[in-house]
Amino acid sequence: MPVLWSADYKLMFDNITKISLRALSVICFLQLFTILLINLQWIHLAKASGLKIKFKDIFHVNMYGTIAESITPSVKAGGEFLKAYILKDKFNVPYSKGSALIVLQKTISMIVFLFMNILATILFLYYVSHKENHFKILILSLLFLFLLIFLLVFSIINPKIMVGIASKIPFIRKKHINKLDGGLTTFKNTIKKAFKQKRVLFYQLVLSLIIWNLFPLKAYLVCVYLSIDISYIPILAITYLTYMIGMVPLLPGGLGSFEASAVLFLSSMGVAAYESLAFALIFRFVTFWFVFLASGIYVLLYKISGALSR
Repeated sequence: MPVLWSADYKLMFDNITKISLRALSVICFLQLFTILLINLQWIHLAKASGLKIKFKDIFHVNMYGTIAESITPSVKAGGEFLKAYILKDKFNVPYSKGSALIVLQKTISMIVFLFMNILATILFLYYVSHKENHFKILILSLLFLFLLIFLLVFSIINPKIMVGIASKIPFIRKKHINKLDGGLTTFKNTIKKAFKQKRVLFYQLVLSLIIWNLFPLKAYLVCVYLSIDISYIPILAITYLTYMIGMVPLLPGGLGSFEASAVLFLSSMGVAAYESLAFALIFRFVTFWFVFLASGIYVLLYKISGALSR
């Protein structure tokens, strides 16, 4: 992208150094709080689905899942299937029930995310940019997000689709796929049990809304610490839109596409290319590399403690 090559990288690095360790710690703390809320959502949905599992076990599953999500360009599908495997292998949760929990959580999260992106697209195109190339990028990304949610909802209505998706994941063994295929009745019953609890589902939608709104808050704080002159509403729109584009499975974790779209959208608002790139790198560090590093440290310490206890 031309705007990336036109950035003054010396100014970009100088701009990055504006953020103090204390300021970075504040944003990283918000990211840890986000992780906590996501795990709380998982444990509440697990209880609503009739699963007897502890918070620390859910946390363990999600830490491992984060590693897989970060290295597979598959809209987190690799991470979700690994979570189902760990739930069965370590905590004896049947694939059918584990898959139901995963699909339920992902569907609730993506429905809220879709709503926020529709709002963000309207705000961006109305207040920020009317360029045709921006419109095309956003519409294509929205269509992809619609397709993803359609597949999630369809997997609830017709669970057989999950068997087909699982068969395409390299590390999923055939015997596990057969077990998943054999547990579709349990899958349906688990989903039905959760859907009967309307108050719980409403609470989860609200919780997802809070979780997703923490991301533009972190992005806005990065802008404040970098002295980028931008109000909250535009950065809210840009944050959701760049996340949506980053979900398109091109590279692991949306690497590259996220940064490029962030620079493109910020530059269209008059923010200098070097400032836009500095923002993208710091925000990406907090929401991707920091989480990946934290998950990696957790997995490493878990392996070491397991080896020492033998």
